[in-house]
Amino acid sequence: MTPTPPSRPRVALIGVTGYARIYLALAREAHDRGELCLRAAVIINPTDAAGAEADLRGRGCVIYRDYEAMLQAEAGRLDLCLIPTGIPWHARMTIAALRAGAHVLVEKPLAGSLAEVAAIRAAEQATGRFVAVGFQDIYNPVNRWLKEQLCAGIIGPITSVRFLGLWPRPAAYFTRNPWAGRLHADGTQVLDSPLNNAFAHFVNLCLYFAGPTLDEGAQVRVESAELLRAHAIESFDTSVVRARSPQGTSFWFGATHTCREVCEPEIYLEGPGGRVEWKHERSCLIRLADGRQEERALPDTTACRRFMFEAAVKKVHNPSTLVCTTALAERHTAF
Repeated sequence: MTPTPPSRPRVALIGVTGYARIYLALAREAHDRGELCLRAAVIINPTDAAGAEADLRGRGCVIYRDYEAMLQAEAGRLDLCLIPTGIPWHARMTIAALRAGAHVLVEKPLAGSLAEVAAIRAAEQATGRFVAVGFQDIYNPVNRWLKEQLCAGIIGPITSVRFLGLWPRPAAYFTRNPWAGRLHADGTQVLDSPLNNAFAHFVNLCLYFAGPTLDEGAQVRVESAELLRAHAIESFDTSVVRARSPQGTSFWFGATHTCREVCEPEIYLEGPGGRVEWKHERSCLIRLADGRQEERALPDTTACRRFMFEAAVKKVHNPSTLVCTTALAERHTAF
């Protein structure tokens, strides 16, 4: 029988710099509200994170220099492990945390290969712990509402899904860490690109909206892919990809980091009964063929991250809490 976690979930955090600062801020706020106990953290660069380390120690958090050492020392005493690290380390850290008895919230994408996704899902099943994936838009209640409307057939069978996103990134973006723009790093597949990193949220959301059931994403077959690069990288920084689902839905994904102007992510879904216009941090509009319309405001990214974090913490005690599952995230990795 799985032991019941204490009233305040005991939480560990791997990393406190870079993108992990976001998870650190959310965890500290929740700790101060009494919603969780920050029990342990891994800080591998104490010189760069002296302030964060002092702050965490002041909250009673034990600091480790290595994630394996932390999980070995804290095995059986953690309820949730936060993993906001780079793509090469998602699988190995997630599996290690599961085996140490912790549930996991891991940053997107779930992994760089289907083999690693399969290993994560096997460990999840073997340990009886859950893995929530940091595709933050899945946790947005407006997106859940839209998915319910689509599954109820509000625009009929979805015939096409189109995504467009343009976010300029300088050369420094691809030198910020040892895996940016790489196909492989640290002995594993990474496949870093706009579609597997910055715009991964929206690719995954497209698959989610077009999935045949409420909690399922679409499975697609790529029909053509134009993968281009202007930067000196292994992977691509610009792409146009066409795909199709077994249900016959066509997909078009256009994304680039090599541009002068910004186009915030937009998703368009078409069906015989109408059209959905989804615009990042702005609005979700359903236009029906009979002229009726329904529009809802979309929360910003900060709010979506809070929804995500709160759901992961809540799920420790309430298994029915909805999260982005490994099954859903696997569809993105497969694409």
